[in-house]
Amino acid sequence: MLRARLATAAVAIPLLLALILAAPTWGFTTFAIVLSILGVVEYATLAFPARIGQQALTVVPAVPIVLAVASGNGAFLGAAISLAIIVGLTVTLFARVDFEEGLRDLGIAWLGILYIAVLLPHFALVHRLNPNGPLLVIYLIAVGMAGDTCGYFVGHAFGRHKLIPRVSPGKTIEGAAGIILGSVLAGALSKPILLADWSWEKALWMSAILGVVGQFGDLSESMMKRLFGAKDSGRLFPGHGGILDRIDSLLFPVVFLYYHVVLSG
Repeated sequence: MLRARLATAAVAIPLLLALILAAPTWGFTTFAIVLSILGVVEYATLAFPARIGQQALTVVPAVPIVLAVASGNGAFLGAAISLAIIVGLTVTLFARVDFEEGLRDLGIAWLGILYIAVLLPHFALVHRLNPNGPLLVIYLIAVGMAGDTCGYFVGHAFGRHKLIPRVSPGKTIEGAAGIILGSVLAGALSKPILLADWSWEKALWMSAILGVVGQFGDLSESMMKRLFGAKDSGRLFPGHGGILDRIDSLLFPVVFLYYHVVLSG
């Protein structure tokens, strides 16, 4: 398993860095859109196995929402969300005799749409931030990877106290502290190259916050997988699971970072 994880990382990381730094804006945006749609497909398959109709009712309304978020057009986003609500309720009204279960399924579908189709395309928005959008994307990934790695080793070496055993039995309080430590260390190392226009204080406290909210995202995905009775969200990345397994600890941080930068000016 470890060998497969390392082999996948050795191939994926250089390709991802090249895409972030060298691809034109439209190229990275397209990548974020495709990844988002695949993430929704993965969620729909996880939530509604062998139920093609309900999978379609999750994926189809999600596509215009993904495009709207990635475009940064608020009117487009409002129209896409409104359409998803209208179509979802109308289909449930006429296509489901058991409307109680239909509404439950619709709620689960909308959860996936909001969780993935709204949050994941924010990577495209961060990438377009001037003047250092691509560097901020790399910073986000570095903080996430360093936090996960440090949390893994600290948790295995010192983990004694369970964090939320009902959701994720393997995660410990000590491991959670290790994630924050790794995130802060990554922020410190990133500061001279990736965050040149940030103060040291901002780089460190932002990295700590991202380390915390990233864990909320990770645990939220674990909660969903537990509900659906799945260990991994998919098998796209050998040794790493699916798309959601790889980006769960980045979805909350990318949104937090984007709106912090935009709203703070």
